[in-house]
Amino acid sequence: MMFRMRPSFLRWFSTLGLCLVVLSCSLPKPNPLLEGPKLKGFEQVSALTVYNRINLFDYMNGEAEAYLPFGFRLLYVSLYGSEKTDSRMVLELYDMSSPEGAAGILKEYSREQGSIVRGIGTAAWADKGLVLFTQGNYFARIFPDPSPENEVRPTMQEMLDLAREIAGAM
Repeated sequence: MMFRMRPSFLRWFSTLGLCLVVLSCSLPKPNPLLEGPKLKGFEQVSALTVYNRINLFDYMNGEAEAYLPFGFRLLYVSLYGSEKTDSRMVLELYDMSSPEGAAGILKEYSREQGSIVRGIGTAAWADKGLVLFTQGNYFARIFPDPSPENEVRPTMQEMLDLAREIAGAM
């Protein structure tokens, strides 16, 4: 004896399947940097540039290899200026796909001399002119803008303050 499905059952089953597919799809969590966050004491002074796995080597040729094994997805780069001193800092924000990937790349960079910084993101580390921190899937690097237009070098305190503002905006 052959089992025969009724058309109403097939419609119901198809509708259920379609609902499950639609509900399982979700939009990615928006990145606050794409919206231009309002940061206390700092202003974004350049356009946000985004790099992916293919063009990451255009931004950082030799160093890009270090990020790929940790789940690198995207890099967001922008310049921020201090409203007090007009110093400029580079913010590199790496989407590492997972908190473990972000922590892994932080561990790679923080093996040198430097110190742990408390109160910024999930984990933070600083050394002479460099601040690193993680927040969720993100790994961030902040350092003085190396371009000749940057006449005033930021202090370590300014870089730490920018890191706190960025971590708080995420």
